[in-house]
Amino acid sequence: METKEKNIEHELLVLFRKMIRIDLSAYLQELSREEFYMLDLLSKQIQEKEIEGMKVSSIAEALDISSPAVSRMLGGMERKGYILRKVNPHNRRNTIVKITKNGQKIYDKTESQMNRLLDHVTKRVGQEDMEELLRLWNRVAEAFLEETKFELKI
Repeated sequence: METKEKNIEHELLVLFRKMIRIDLSAYLQELSREEFYMLDLLSKQIQEKEIEGMKVSSIAEALDISSPAVSRMLGGMERKGYILRKVNPHNRRNTIVKITKNGQKIYDKTESQMNRLLDHVTKRVGQEDMEELLRLWNRVAEAFLEETKFELKI
């Protein structure tokens, strides 16, 4: 392998380590990353689609995780008072997940903190560069997803 390719591979691995080390806990308040992602999905889907809540299977599909994993996470979030689960009266096999007022409040506060952080980073990097980074990072992520799925099937 050429030196230039090895250097790119090394720099990419170093960048992965840097990204993993970013500590967002001060911005996430008492939420875990996963709880924030879940509340973000629920809040946006409920507002955009003007729906009462989301099915567990729809959440699992949107977050690309299994329904049992979603159910485990929802259990903890329900105990904390962030969400409420109800059996769908029209189809008792489906559970509908709703955000509670407390869950929406903590989500709004956390989203505001995260947006402030992202605004600061975007100002430092520049809007155009950030847009280019997002475009390229999405291409890289898709390539990794495709390659790792391929590799796992061998």
